[in-house]
Amino acid sequence: MSGRLAYVRAQLRRPPVELAVCAIFRNEAPYLAEWATFHRLVGVERFYLYDNRSADDWRAALAPELAEGVAKVIDWPHERGQLSAYADCLDRHRTDTRWIAFIDIDEFLFSPPGRSLPDVLRGFRTWPGVAVCSRYFGFGGWDEPPDGLVTESYLMRAPDDFEPNTWVKSIVFPRVTKAPADIPHHFLYRDARPAAGEDGAPVDGADRIPPTADLLRINHYYTRSRAEYARKLGMPSGWGGRAEHLRTDDPRLPPDDVRDESILRWVPILKRELSERPT
Repeated sequence: MSGRLAYVRAQLRRPPVELAVCAIFRNEAPYLAEWATFHRLVGVERFYLYDNRSADDWRAALAPELAEGVAKVIDWPHERGQLSAYADCLDRHRTDTRWIAFIDIDEFLFSPPGRSLPDVLRGFRTWPGVAVCSRYFGFGGWDEPPDGLVTESYLMRAPDDFEPNTWVKSIVFPRVTKAPADIPHHFLYRDARPAAGEDGAPVDGADRIPPTADLLRINHYYTRSRAEYARKLGMPSGWGGRAEHLRTDDPRLPPDDVRDESILRWVPILKRELSERPT
């Protein structure tokens, strides 16, 4: 069967869930409500989550999503658990979900023009995946966690040519996705096809140059405040061992050079939705 015909047939077997997010987390309870509510606002229907030995009250943070069946949380205590969690998610949801975005809890996926994600993704239906670039946000002047939301408090980021912006995250069509690659940024697809960048150009690997983020984008709140970043330094990474790449001399620490308010269009409704969540 030709690759094109296989895609047509896969499209005809339309899954019931249009867009889901998969993420693995540990001790992220303070951030989960904002993260989940934001992604529901931009069109995410389901959350396939993997709890990697959390000791906080994440169930309370996700209470509405759990009660509605919007979030499914799997206990995943494994060391080096990120890639195996991604593989498990693919296996579980190959036939019931059209698109799965694989991102982290400190990453917010959206379309800067204000379109819903499912609407944008309709333009990529002939591709096995979409590679999305990030914009990295730094401390934003905060030594301690601010009282406001992450999305409204951190408005200073690195410039567009900041090298980590070239690293992509993936939104995949699980029915034609074989497995995650050797790092959690990109995936292996049937017939060795590449993913697409936001401009429709092929992306084969974990980098996209130039790292444009005009149609699809991830705001990566890489550090949050200085105190929160310091707490990360001793945490195990999803790849195993300690998070040794998180250092005060880390060249990937985003400089606060550019003020960026592109996500603020969602903040008023996000605040309203959060105020109506059970406490």
